[in-house]
Order: sequence, then C-alpha cells, then structure tokens
Amino acid sequence: MKKLILYISIISLAVGTVNAQTVMTLEECRQQAISYNKELKKAGFQQEEALANQKAARTAYLPQVGAEASAFFLADVDDISIPGGFLPTAESAEAAQAGNFSGTSNVWSPGMSLEMGNVSALLGSVSIIQPIYAGGKIRNINSQADAAVDITVMLVNLKYAEVVELTDQAFWNVAMIDANIELAEKYIEMLSELEETMIDMYDVGLKPASEKLRVSVQKNEAELQLMKAKNGLKVSKMYLNQVLGLELDADVQIDYPKPLQAEMIDMQNGVSLAFENRNELKVISKQIEIAELEKRVEEADYLPEFGLSLGYQAVHLGNLTESVMLNPMIGAQLTIPIYQWGQAKHKRKAADFKKMQVETELDNTQDLVNLEVLRAKVEIEEAYEAIAIAQKNIGEAEESLEETKASFEVGLNTTTDLLNAQADWQNANSQLITAMAKFKTLTTKWERVTGTLAP
Repeated sequence: MKKLILYISIISLAVGTVNAQTVMTLEECRQQAISYNKELKKAGFQQEEALANQKAARTAYLPQVGAEASAFFLADVDDISIPGGFLPTAESAEAAQAGNFSGTSNVWSPGMSLEMGNVSALLGSVSIIQPIYAGGKIRNINSQADAAVDITVMLVNLKYAEVVELTDQAFWNVAMIDANIELAEKYIEMLSELEETMIDMYDVGLKPASEKLRVSVQKNEAELQLMKAKNGLKVSKMYLNQVLGLELDADVQIDYPKPLQAEMIDMQNGVSLAFENRNELKVISKQIEIAELEKRVEEADYLPEFGLSLGYQAVHLGNLTESVMLNPMIGAQLTIPIYQWGQAKHKRKAADFKKMQVETELDNTQDLVNLEVLRAKVEIEEAYEAIAIAQKNIGEAEESLEETKASFEVGLNTTTDLLNAQADWQNANSQLITAMAKFKTLTTKWERVTGTLAP
C-alpha cells in the first residue's frame, strides 16, 4: 500500500501545475482527483497509523530495559549510643538462641556511640524484563495489528475506487453537455439556413409571414435552449473542478473521443468477482478475524504468565559510608489465575456474540453486493440497448430529414413538417449522446461494484 501513497505523491507533483493547463483527459482528471481528495489522504494517514501501531506491537516480543533512581535526606538524626556491659551466659547454644540466659560472664563488651547528624542515601537500579509466556496474548495482539494494517489497505483501495467513479461521473457529465452544445449549434445553423430561405420566399411572395415567423420562433427557442446548456456546462465544470480540487471558476477543457464510441464489456461472473475482490467484504472478513483474536486475548488473561528479570542495584549511604554497595539481581515471576467467579466464561461469551454480529454483517453485505452487481448489469445492458436504439433513430431521422427537405423544396411538405424532421434529428442525436455518456459512467461503476477498480 506504500506504493499507492508514493503514487499519489508523484501525481501531486506531476499535476501541480494543472491550473496552467487548458485541456485534461479522463486519466489526467483521475490523477488530479486522486492527488487532491482529502478522504483518500485521510485513509492514507490511517494506514500510516496502523503501520506505526504494528511496529509498536512487535516490541512486546523484546526485553524491556528500565532504570530507577531515588534519594532521601534526613536532617539532624539523633546519635546512636549503645552502653557497654558483661556478656550473658547460657546452658547451651540452643538456649542462647532461644533467649534463655542463666547468668552473666566476666567478658566485658564495650559500648558504642555513633554520631548520625544529617543522613542521606542514593539508590539506583537497572533491570531487564523478558516475558517468556503470556498465554499467547502477545502473539494474538500482533496478529490483530497485522489485520488492522490489512484493513487500512482495503479502505484506501475502497476510497480510491469511489474517487475514480465520482471523477468519471463528473467528467462524462461535462462531455455530455459539451457534445449536446455542439449538436445544438448545428441545429441552430440548420434553422438559420431555413430562416433565410423562408425570408427569401416571403420576399417574393411564395410563403406567408406566418411560415417565416414559425421558423424564427423555433430558432429562438433553440437559442434559448443553447444558452441554458452553456450555463449548465458552467455548473457541471464547477462540479468537476471541485472534484479535482481546482478553483471553481478554473477554465478546464476536457479531451474526450469524438464521436463517442461504446463497446460492450464482459459481465460474466460479476457476482463471483465481487465476492472475491470487493474491499467492503474483505474489511468485514478481517473484522471477523480480529474478533476471534480478541477472544484469544481475553482468554490469555486467565492463563499462566511467566517472565524473567535481570538487574543491578547500587546503594550509597551518604556520610555513613564512603563505599557504594553493588548488588546483582535475578528474578522470575509466575502468575497463575485461580478463580474469577466465572468472569472468563462470560467474557468468552461476549466475544463470541461480537464475532457473530460481524458474521451477520458479512452475510447482509454479501446480499447487498449481489443485488448491486445484478442491478449494475441490468443498467449497463439497458444503456447499451438505448445506444443501439438511438443509433437506429438517428439513421431514420437523417433519412426522414433528407426526404422532407426534398419534398419541401418541391412543395410536397409544409414548413412544419421540415421543422419537425429537424427537431427529430436533433432529439435522436441528443439521445445517443446521453446514452453514450451514461454507458461510460456505468462501465466505471461496474468496475467498482465487481472490485476490479483498484490502484
């Protein structure tokens, strides 16, 4: 997944001067959107966080080194005075150890006087603690950290697919309106030519003013629709700019194939592809794995734990002695839980129920994915059929227009017939443009719903 983050960084540098560009292809728009999208960046940061937590979890296998230091000071401590005296006697060593003395000897023990004054002490220690067995807790926590990293990779891929689909929708919406504007301009040219013809015919008395005005009204209506389309193009470009992270008023032109072409895609095994590749399903599967690992971590709390420790302690007693006492330390600790009033059993049940919740969510998500794939398949088939029908309509509309023109010129068709034929020609071409743009966005959607749209 680091490759994707690097990929995004490279793209950011490559498209950093996009404001100076005037034309962008679909692929360039995708790259720009990927480099800009804040949700995708957030997903990348989440991945970096998971990687850092993974490294932190690995350290639990290693010995922990620690150091401690302390000091204390007592002011004006009373002197210690021990008086002298004759040593006591006992019948035996056992009696002396028991404190049973029978008399006093003639052996004199001199007294002792110890001047204390101010007393200070310094204590320091260094220790190394190595866990040997912790009921599998360390291993399972590390497995959880690994699964968390995998989930963040899937979330980045998921967000990537969403960004690409959103970009394609905005791109083809601009392309559709742009193509319709070109079509509308051709339609207005046709009406303008007819209007000039009607003016000439009116001037020589071959057509009444009403016929000429009918054409003018149609042309005015077409110009109004063209104006609305141009305004719609501005709005659709603003939306595209927002997706790309550009200034809303940036004048970005798009480069798309003209005329638009559509080729049917292979939609075999769409459901199986989705079940295999969809990141939503992969995330939930990993969550099931984490839930099982969480159960094992809970169980480890009720298993024996064993560890070793090594260390060194240094003690200095201030004015009482000039030497520093050094003491090596070695220790072992074994903890065995005995009885917790059924707490372990209840926690295992809770972990089992949590896992069952996620498993149920997986089943539900699989049903939704299945429905989404089948619905997308129907939409693509419908859009492709709409393209075929629109192409057929264009052929018929062009033939009808040519025949109506010829008949109009010899007086066999009326002005209304010719206007209707021209309008039918425009509508047929507009329907084809709309169907083509829809098909393009649906093919991208198909890649997303089957999980094949990935970096």
